[in-house]
Amino acid sequence: ISVSETTKNQGAGPAGASSTGFYLSDDAVLDAADVFLGARPVGDMAVSAVSTVSTPLQIPAGTIAGIYYIVAKADWADVVPEGVESNNTRAASLKIGPDLTVSALTGPSSASAGGSIVVTDTTKNQGAGPVGSPSATRFYLSTNSSLGAGDVPIGSRTVGTLAVNGVDTGSATLVIPAQTAPGSYYIVAVADADGVVPESLETNNTRPRSISISAPTGP
Repeated sequence: ISVSETTKNQGAGPAGASSTGFYLSDDAVLDAADVFLGARPVGDMAVSAVSTVSTPLQIPAGTIAGIYYIVAKADWADVVPEGVESNNTRAASLKIGPDLTVSALTGPSSASAGGSIVVTDTTKNQGAGPVGSPSATRFYLSTNSSLGAGDVPIGSRTVGTLAVNGVDTGSATLVIPAQTAPGSYYIVAVADADGVVPESLETNNTRPRSISISAPTGP
């Protein structure tokens, strides 16, 4: 990645040459467990002077997908005596790895208990890394728009590998359980329903669609 940062001398006296360091952190606070990614030089700075530079950084290959922070620390090697030493850091959040979501879901607005319907969904990788293995988008019948423990799985489809910003659009045949009471329900589509893909964000994998279920037809 490339990060752009501005280091400023906001003190009352000039500062000698230093360097601004960058760390990969689980949170926005710099500590001993954070991973040093690199640094860039900062020259002598007069009072109120600023230095703005873009710095290339490499994320360690074994980093598990998730939400992290890049923490920049001015004078990371502590070579400049400062009036205040506790305000040298600034953090920016960073998503690492793929992030699957159901970006679209279409299908009929009504069905009968015991009948079948066809729905079409688009599963998208909106993360910063590719999805290297197939996953399953599964569909549930729910009494509300969010996925819960009591929701009934009624079908699924396989989603292939996805590049960054890649999409996979497909259809699935869903069978409404015959014992479903007439009323208003939701079809909830869940990307990576089996949790086989490590994602930067695991809480945005669902998309609901309302549907009205009527009593069974026929004898």
